[in-house]
Amino acid sequence: MLQLLFLRGADPTRRITFDAQVLQDGKRFSSRHVVGSQGDGHTVLSAQATFCAAQPGPRHTSPFARSEDPESLPDLSMIPDTLMAQLRPLGPYSQHIKPSMDFRIPAIERQLSAATAEPRLRFWIRSRQPLAAGSRAQAAVFAYLSDWWLNFSSIGGHLRDLQSRAPLYLSSLNHCIWFHRAFSPDAWMHVETESPCADGGRGLSIARVHDRNGSMLATSIQETLMVHPDGDA
Repeated sequence: MLQLLFLRGADPTRRITFDAQVLQDGKRFSSRHVVGSQGDGHTVLSAQATFCAAQPGPRHTSPFARSEDPESLPDLSMIPDTLMAQLRPLGPYSQHIKPSMDFRIPAIERQLSAATAEPRLRFWIRSRQPLAAGSRAQAAVFAYLSDWWLNFSSIGGHLRDLQSRAPLYLSSLNHCIWFHRAFSPDAWMHVETESPCADGGRGLSIARVHDRNGSMLATSIQETLMVHPDGDA
């Protein structure tokens, strides 16, 4: 499990110093607390990671049935301009695709249109670079990818009402990941995110992540600050 608290904004052009503290080192479990600071000692991140050796026990998984081939889906650069304009109230959401990832949205017109968007979103994502089997980078790369479009479910259902407003200010407050099994994020992963609640300028998004064969890989939960620039949430 990885839990991150984003305490204040950081400058990506400046060095961040990470201090890791050992909380536990046992036979099956270990835990670390990590604090990230920048500049004159301002804490920008507090994180806790817990590790557990696999053990025998009951097994089950939330079902998932693949309904399309992600390779056949268009990427964000293919979003029509008229549809992209409807995402304007969401501030940072754009057609930009990071070179490190491959990202596809099924039923893109229905899922992103202001008239039909809901407090949920499903998509496919993977790392573009192959990763060595058993590499420690696999979990780190997934943690990076897991933040991509996750919080759309918190605001998608409000798209219609937001069309006449200034773009929202969006910022992640915290991010949690539960890794259910070992996997590599360089293979296609199906992400289904939904938002059970948004109130007080904060929205909660919960994501289930499966591989193409239907095995559940991880669960991720994120709380997002989503307010109007004028302070009217």
